[in-house]
Amino acid sequence: MKRREMMKTFPALAAFAQFVHAQDQAAQGRGRGRGPSMPAPPPTKQVSYPGRLKPGVVAMSFRGELESGKMTYEDIVRFSADLGLEGLDMTSYYIPPKLNFPPGVASQVVSEMVRETPANPGNQWLASLRSTAYKNNFQIYSIGTPVKMSHETPELRKKEIAFGKKWVDMAERLGAGHIRVFAGSIPKGATEEQAVAWSVEVYKAILDYGAEKGIFIGVEDDDELTRTSAQIFNILKLAGNHPYSRIGLDVGNFRKDGYNEVAKCAPFAHCTHIKTAMSTPDGGREPADWVKLFGILANNGFRGFVSMEIETNDNPVPKYAAEEIRVARMFSGMPEPA
Repeated sequence: MKRREMMKTFPALAAFAQFVHAQDQAAQGRGRGRGPSMPAPPPTKQVSYPGRLKPGVVAMSFRGELESGKMTYEDIVRFSADLGLEGLDMTSYYIPPKLNFPPGVASQVVSEMVRETPANPGNQWLASLRSTAYKNNFQIYSIGTPVKMSHETPELRKKEIAFGKKWVDMAERLGAGHIRVFAGSIPKGATEEQAVAWSVEVYKAILDYGAEKGIFIGVEDDDELTRTSAQIFNILKLAGNHPYSRIGLDVGNFRKDGYNEVAKCAPFAHCTHIKTAMSTPDGGREPADWVKLFGILANNGFRGFVSMEIETNDNPVPKYAAEEIRVARMFSGMPEPA
């Protein structure tokens, strides 16, 4: 460096030295009594919130669009992310090979159709969907499977275990940390106790396999073996309270006393579906109070996705997304969206 150019840098160096000296003096003043090397404590204490609720959506809310072919799963990811939702609970019915379902057919019939022709997506389909989710800062966190675990013969139970493992593998490929399974029904001529034992045998095998991959297996409250929290807890207990055993909690599926049942199940849930109606203590139906419902989930320690599952003739997701996001943020200690 030439002498003239070097001289030009001196004023800047002097100013910087004064700045550093001032910062050192301030730091030593803050540090008196604690030693000069100890930093000052943060000005405020971090607040701990009991709930960490994230707004999501269940793919069945897009049933009409998926069955008609108007939307694909990648479309749903982009659409939901643009609304401000953060995660998707997939539904097995619309994973390739996509079947043609009769209009208006009950979901139970659709489930049986998919069981007869199981999903078998290629690596490219799975990789593309996972990539789309990542690019949109959106999480595919769960897959709802058609696994039904109660079968009366060892051969059928063995087949169901293999079926469950395929869904665990698919979840792993998509980056999902959870799959939903169903306990099943009571086979003709069997008792509920027998049906539960058969279901638990299958469940334990799938749980062990899921544990190897870090994937939780949630039993959904849906069929006659899981209509009450007491029935679900019995299955979890008989499965040995496995560390990867959880409840796939659908708040609208309880036949009676929905809010109290949700409060009991919330600490053991890994994903949650919300509806527009809840059961009353006497078994009636009433409009769901989402503020009350989200508060129950948060205050009972649930942390995870709370996803709408609403089936109407039109696309209900845009109608309910803003309120779902608002209430989720309310009970997660976050400010409401502007």
